Amino acid sequence: MPPTKQNCMRAYVMGLFAVLGLAMVSAQEPHLENGQSFGLRLAGVPADDSIAISQTYTISDGGTIKLLYLEEMNVGGLRPSELARKIEETYKTAQIFTKPNVVITLGEAAGVQRYASILGEVKTPRTVGISPGITLIDVIAQCGGFSPFADARKVKLTRAGKSTYHNLSQTDTKENIKIKSKDIITVPIRRLFGGGTTE
Repeated sequence: MPPTKQNCMRAYVMGLFAVLGLAMVSAQEPHLENGQSFGLRLAGVPADDSIAISQTYTISDGGTIKLLYLEEMNVGGLRPSELARKIEETYKTAQIFTKPNVVITLGEAAGVQRYASILGEVKTPRTVGISPGITLIDVIAQCGGFSPFADARKVKLTRAGKSTYHNLSQTDTKENIKIKSKDIITVPIRRLFGGGTTE
């Protein structure tokens, strides 16, 4: 059934409002200045890369920043949404990531964008936000808990390149330590025979 004139007009008006709304949001954004710090959150990429790249950056006196895998990038004078799009397009053009999703935060929010990565035998492996006091068991719970094949007796925590192992087979365990930003938690799979684990 062909669209009516009224339906076409309604679609045009809705599209116009959407464009105007985006323009108003963009106009409310401040321009980034040299020496300014901002938080960058990268999703849609491998967990290790997300952890490594999602952090706080400070724009140099020359108006540039340096991101992992990329050449130094001019960002001074851009709005946060413009910077996010530029970073996404640069990663895609360089064929480093296919579907990166960048969020830029300013002010106090830039200092609290902390994340840890949970890998392996949890129900939903992913990157989770870190708040003060959050523990190893807490972040695993945020991923839906252990999978049926998980070995909770040997959970690996990698921090600053060093790994430790923790037995979380009991919920009241003393191994339930606090998590820090950029931690990587790997839950190994339980061997069906022999009682060991594989990572």
